[in-house]
This record gives sequence, C-alpha cells and structure tokens, in this order.
Amino acid sequence: MRPTADSLLRPMAAAPVPVVRRARGTRTRYTAVAWLNLLCLDAPLVAVTWQWFFAHSFHLQVGWPARVALFLTAWLIYLADRLGDALILDAESEKSWRAQFCSRHRRAWWVGLIAVGLLDGWTVLRLDREMVVFGAALALASGAYLVVNYWLGKLWRRLPLKECCIGFLFAAGTVFSLRPALSFAFVAAFLLFTLLCILNCLCIAAWEIELDLAQGKHSMATRWPHLSQRLRAATWGLALVSLLAALGRWTPSVLAGAVGFSALLLGGLDLRRDFWSRDERTALADLVLLTPLLFFLFAL
Repeated sequence: MRPTADSLLRPMAAAPVPVVRRARGTRTRYTAVAWLNLLCLDAPLVAVTWQWFFAHSFHLQVGWPARVALFLTAWLIYLADRLGDALILDAESEKSWRAQFCSRHRRAWWVGLIAVGLLDGWTVLRLDREMVVFGAALALASGAYLVVNYWLGKLWRRLPLKECCIGFLFAAGTVFSLRPALSFAFVAAFLLFTLLCILNCLCIAAWEIELDLAQGKHSMATRWPHLSQRLRAATWGLALVSLLAALGRWTPSVLAGAVGFSALLLGGLDLRRDFWSRDERTALADLVLLTPLLFFLFAL
C-alpha cells in the first residue's frame, strides 16, 4: 500500500508542535531573525553574496549595474511571490509569519512592488544588450513559474518538481551575469550551488508540510512525505561531495567549502527542529546560505 502524507505524518502526533490561537486583532511579535524574511530581503542578499563569491573565485569582474539589477530583480520576484500567496490564501486559514505580514501590509506591499519594479527597470537599461537578453529569458522563466504556482498549482502534484525549479532558477539568475568561458570548474561550482539551493527549498517544504497540506498546496514534500526523514542525510551527502570537489580541485576550494558548510548548517537546522519555531527555521534556512561572508572575514 502506498504511504500517504497523513500516514507518514501520524507518528509526529506524539509530540505535536503547539499551535497558539491568537485572538482576532492581536499582532504576532516577530523575532529579530525573521525580519529579513518578512521583508523578502534574505534571498536578494544571498543572490548578490554568491554572485560576488563566484566572481571572486573565478577572477571575474561584475559591474555595479549587474549587482544592483540582480538584487532588485530577486527582490521584485520574491515580493510578487509573497503577494500572490496573500491574495489566494483564505483569510481564516492558518498562515506563516511571512504570509501574515504581507496580508497585513498589502497596500504598502503594492507600493513597494511598483517602486522596486521601476527602479529595477531603470537599472536594467544600463546593462549591455547580451546581458539584457539572458536576463529577459530568466525573467520569462520566473514569470512562468509564478503563473504555474498560482493559477496551475495542481500541476505540481503531477509533476512534483517545484523545489527543483526554484533552486535552478535562483542559481542561474545568480551567476548568469558572470558569463565566463565555460569550464569544468565553473560548471561543477554551479551544480554544487544549484544543489544547495534545491536542498534549501526542500528543507523549507518539509518543515512547512502541515501548513501546505492545510492550505491545499503541493510540493515535493507533500508528494513524497518520506523526504523529510532524509533531509539530514542529503545535507551530509552534499557536504561530502563538496569536500571531495575541494580536495580533487574540481572547483575552487573556498567555493566548495562554502557550499558544504551551508549544507551542514541546513542539516543542523533540521536536526534541532524543536529549538526554533517553523517560521524561524524558514528564515534561518536562507541566512545559513550567507557562508561566503564568513570566508571573506577569514580572508581579512
């Protein structure tokens, strides 16, 4: 008999996570860890950090328009994605902190979305034509993802690749502006970073599986609930592959080391699920991808 999400989640009932019912009109007190996630600033920071790290590792130059355009484009996409969640979710349904925050500040969200979009467009005009073409292709792919996610969401049930799509698009958007001469080392580094982004998305999906089931959303975790029991093995596996890549000089060792360290930190978050709340773990899942900053500090 094929295991269902309910049957696999049933063992968790022995130690349920307490759900605090708030009275109508009361406000959630967000922790300091969550604020970058609430404002959709964590993913853009991760993107520009890894763009800089790839450029530094492969001795490439990135102009300020490309850096600013990446930050603003990533911010714009995540703002739109968050607003889409706020618009389609039932007002009475249980929501994550980020969905609550967006719903509560919907008018300001629209203003911010338009302002960031205009500023992003102005910055993109300062890029060269080839970069604009590549960027437009990625923008169309990201737009297609948003359309599928909010209007054809049931497709993820038949084709459970949602987290893989997000991870690949994020990684591609981060490094496309570098446009180096393709080499084995660069492709290996890109694949390691892509796997890290996918693993980040899988961790969040596994941690929010009960929320997704309650809201009728589909993810790789809801399709294959047993994945949540193998996350730590996946993080350790990626850390091991990163170590081998560094030792074998398949790619710059500092870059492989940053990927491996971030993977181990993700595994630590999954190991201590009882230490942080669901929303705090989700916020930290992006922050642990900022490990290149630690390498920069050590270099100093």
